[in-house]
Amino acid sequence: MNDQYEEWEKDSQRWRDELDRKLKEHGGSDVVTQYTNVAFAFPSTDPNPYSFDYPSIDEWRLREWAKPKGWTVQLAREMAADKDKHRPPVRFTRE
Repeated sequence: MNDQYEEWEKDSQRWRDELDRKLKEHGGSDVVTQYTNVAFAFPSTDPNPYSFDYPSIDEWRLREWAKPKGWTVQLAREMAADKDKHRPPVRFTRE
């Protein structure tokens, strides 16, 4: 486990609250945000193989959080620049 995980997990609720606030403020049904915004809100216990500066996303926890709010979540790999291919934007959509 990454030594920083405990710190990231401690701050994750604040990041989730901010993510939720921004999704509500946007008001749309298709919202894209930076990978790191979501990674800090839902840090994985698995080390990020590409960076020690930010965690990998715990996709299960993210989807469990998003589902009751009506969001479907997926990585928007097609929007990532080559240098960002390991941290693509995250897309939230609603029907």
